[in-house]
Amino acid sequence: MKTIFCYLILLCVALLNTSCNTHRHTPISNTYVDELKIFYEPEQQAYYLNGGDKGLLNDLYTILLKTAPVSQECIKARAIVRFCVSENGIIDSNSIKIVRNKSVPEDYMNAAIEAIKKLGKFEPGKMNDIPKKVWYNLPIIYPIPLDKIITSE
Repeated sequence: MKTIFCYLILLCVALLNTSCNTHRHTPISNTYVDELKIFYEPEQQAYYLNGGDKGLLNDLYTILLKTAPVSQECIKARAIVRFCVSENGIIDSNSIKIVRNKSVPEDYMNAAIEAIKKLGKFEPGKMNDIPKKVWYNLPIIYPIPLDKIITSE
């Protein structure tokens, strides 16, 4: 009985050691590691250099008026798009993702993504006064809210 008990303890110790080492050498994908380096809530959020939030929405919806499908009045939809602003204040076009889509058709979303790629430069987000990559969420509304567009007339 004593020997069975000793074998059982040795078996438990052996299994314990192997189970702890299982994930030790598991590689982490580079995209996951890169996403960990992007801040969601930095001390200072990225700031659009062409007029802040109002300028950002103005530029976005001005571009969308030119590029979105013509029949947008019949669409009532919203979406949120997330993108990364680099340490240099430039939008990373590979990072643009649809976070939430409330019935925006695909061709309208594609027009919005293309419009985001054409936006200007940002003052980068900062942590401890050091520029960092940050996520930026942007609402997309159809029909295009004309009150967000500032005319120079």
